[in-house]
Amino acid sequence: MSTLQQRIGSIVFRSPVTVGAGPLTGRLDLLKKAADCGAGAVSIKQTPFSQPRPGVRKMYAERGGYFFNPSDTRLDYRETVDMVKAIKDTTDMAVLVNILGDGANVDSWIFLADLMEQAGADGVELNFACPNPPDKLGNNGGGYQYGASISQYPDLAGTVISGLTSAVRIPVWVKFSGEGTDTAALSRTAQKSGAAGMVAFCSPRGAFPIDIYQGGRPKMAAMQECSFGGINGPGIRKPSQRIVAEAYKAAPSLPIIGGGGISKPEHAIETIMFGADLIFMHTQIMLEGFEIIPKFNDFLLRFMEEQGYDTISQMKGLALKHEIPANELDYTIGPPAQVDTERCVGCGTCAKIAFCRSITLEDGKAKVDPALCECCGLCASLCPKQAIRF
Repeated sequence: MSTLQQRIGSIVFRSPVTVGAGPLTGRLDLLKKAADCGAGAVSIKQTPFSQPRPGVRKMYAERGGYFFNPSDTRLDYRETVDMVKAIKDTTDMAVLVNILGDGANVDSWIFLADLMEQAGADGVELNFACPNPPDKLGNNGGGYQYGASISQYPDLAGTVISGLTSAVRIPVWVKFSGEGTDTAALSRTAQKSGAAGMVAFCSPRGAFPIDIYQGGRPKMAAMQECSFGGINGPGIRKPSQRIVAEAYKAAPSLPIIGGGGISKPEHAIETIMFGADLIFMHTQIMLEGFEIIPKFNDFLLRFMEEQGYDTISQMKGLALKHEIPANELDYTIGPPAQVDTERCVGCGTCAKIAFCRSITLEDGKAKVDPALCECCGLCASLCPKQAIRF
């Protein structure tokens, strides 16, 4: 019989679907919703040692495209301690806490981790991922290393991780974003430094949405000015899966929570097949509600039973058996596209491909000239009726 439950180290995850750190994990009522809907774990939102700047919640989304978040409120560590105690008293859901120390000041990280351990957290998640830095960053800027900038310095990351793993008993997970980092080096450093696992994704900094009819003014609620900020949502799914795969290949024995742009249960399975043990979600839950979690769980369990997988681990990394370097790709042109005339509705999507010379519409159906078909496959991926195959 298939099961969604996994034990990773000292933590039992009742489902591979977790809720990542962010707006959805900053209040006790939201944590309870996640637990009631069957989340395998939550990561309580960023809890910093110090507040480098005021936090104000500002967000923008293009459904099906991207989610933009240049700023958000942060938790005071006393609030987080109270939430950890309260949620652990009422649920068996695993609880991690996303903590952010003052860069190379290892004592600041240990202070936070020790508090969360005493409160009953199952683990901590080191925030080496926040893409929204303060004005002064690093020693050259007169500030300190912050969030995602730590990921760019594996030695510094290793120092922080080692300091924590030797100071607390609960598992120490490392959350990093793959933008501008050496994922393999960072993954090996995490493993060598004693991390219990990694949380891997790719959240690049992007430009804010603008109104071109208002002189480029930000499309942000009540804002005349805006900063660049983190991009999330569907647009980052494929870059994030690459980061997961690179982390898995570099440190295959280190568990991974992979996420970024997951909006369908199939995306969760893809991420697992690229090397994740668990997946995290956030944007899609914000847009559709916590009720999508049981839908994901039901789909995953049904998929596993239908496909013959007993455990999540049996699916982990399967896609990488098919990965090869670009210079080893087979460039032999294969058989031409074939049209299933029963499925084809003559919409013309395939015939509009600008460089294609082989597809035309005849009598309301797509027709392929085999002599001109380059077998690129674009038409098959675009066909809304799946009427083209190779």
